[in-house]
Amino acid sequence: MKRIFAHCDVFYASEECLLIAMTPELSIIVPILNDADQLRCLLTDLLRQKDLDFEVILSDGGSTDNPAAVVAEYQRFCVYPVRLYDAERGRGRQLNTGIAKARTNWLLLLHVDSRFYDERALRRGLDMMKDFGTDPVGGRFRLHFRRRDEQPHPGYYYYEWKARLSRPECIHGDQGFLLRRETFQRVGHFRENLPVMEDTDFAERLRRIGRWELLPSEISTSARRFEIEGLWQRQLLNALIMCFRSIGWNDFFVDAIPVYRQQGMGGHLRLRPFFRQFKRSIKRLPFGQRLKIWYRSGSYVQGHAWQLAFALDAKRSFKQNVPVGQGKTTLVKLFEPIYNLLTNHPPGRLAATVLLWFWFYCTWCWLLFVERSPGKVKSEPSSGASR
Repeated sequence: MKRIFAHCDVFYASEECLLIAMTPELSIIVPILNDADQLRCLLTDLLRQKDLDFEVILSDGGSTDNPAAVVAEYQRFCVYPVRLYDAERGRGRQLNTGIAKARTNWLLLLHVDSRFYDERALRRGLDMMKDFGTDPVGGRFRLHFRRRDEQPHPGYYYYEWKARLSRPECIHGDQGFLLRRETFQRVGHFRENLPVMEDTDFAERLRRIGRWELLPSEISTSARRFEIEGLWQRQLLNALIMCFRSIGWNDFFVDAIPVYRQQGMGGHLRLRPFFRQFKRSIKRLPFGQRLKIWYRSGSYVQGHAWQLAFALDAKRSFKQNVPVGQGKTTLVKLFEPIYNLLTNHPPGRLAATVLLWFWFYCTWCWLLFVERSPGKVKSEPSSGASR
C-alpha cells in the first residue's frame, strides 16, 4: 500500500509546473528499515544530481522510526518525486516490491547509505548504459568506503579494487545496480529466501546471460558495519555465505537466519555461532550428502584462490600509493595459469577440500578460545574496519 507521495510542490514558481510535468527517466529503488537518518542524508545527496529527471521509490520493510515523516519533510523543497511503499521485510522482497512500483524503463538499485561525489554521476552512468542498446548489461559504480578515519588502509584498498574487477562474485549491491527493466525481467526477481547476499546472487545470474560494466563515477558507502563488527570477521562470514550460496546449500540459510538476526548491529561480530550452526546443519545430513557439501565447498575455494595473489598485488600497489584500480595484477597473471594447471581437476579439488576441512576445524578451535565471551572478541580497530 502506498503511504505518501512527495513531489516538487515548492520550487521556483516559473519552473514548478514544468518539473511536475516531467516524466522521470530513471527510477531509484531504495530498501529501508529504520534508516531515518541515513534516508535524510540520501535524499539530500540526490538533490545535487544534475541533468537527469528521476523518481525515488522507498521500499520499507517495517520501520519503526516513521520514514513517512522524513519523506514529508522533503515535500517543501524536493525536486524529484519520492514514493514510499510498505513491503515484507527482507532486502530481496523489498527490492522486488520497489521495482514493481517503478514507472520507468531504467532502474537504479541503491543502498540507503550510498552517496555520490560527482554531481552528474547518474547522468554519466545512464548515458554510458544507453550506448549498449538492448544488450543484457548491468552497470555498477566504482566503490569507495566512507569511514570515520579516512587515512588509507590496505584492507579497504583491497576491497575497493576487488569491487572494480569483472570476476565472479566481486560485484555487490553497495556499488549500485543500474540496468534496464527488460534486463531485470530476463534475470528474474531477487531471491527472497536469502538473509544476505541476494545482491551477489542477482549479479551472478545476470553475468550468466550478459555482462557487467564499470560506470565512470564513484559511489561511496558507509563502512559503519565493518567498523562495528570488524573487517576480517564480516568478510570471513561473507565468504562462507557466498560459498554456500554458490553450491546451492539453501538449508544453511534457513538454519542461520535466527543466528544472523541475533547478531544485529550490537557490536563485534561473533563467528562462533555461525560455525556452530554449520556443524549442526551438516551433521543432520546423510554421510553422502555431507561429502558432497565438503567437496563442492572445496571446489569453490579452489576456484577463488586467485584472491591470495591479488591480495599481494593490492598490498604492493597500496604501498606505492597507486590509485585504487590502477595497479598491476602481475602476481595474479603469473599465479593463476600455474595454479589452475595443478589444481583445476578432481584430485586438485579434492586436495582443496581436505585443506578446507582442516582450516575449518582449526578456525573453530581458535574461535572457541578468542570468543569465550563477547568482550574477548578480537577485531580490527575502528580506523581499519570493509558490497
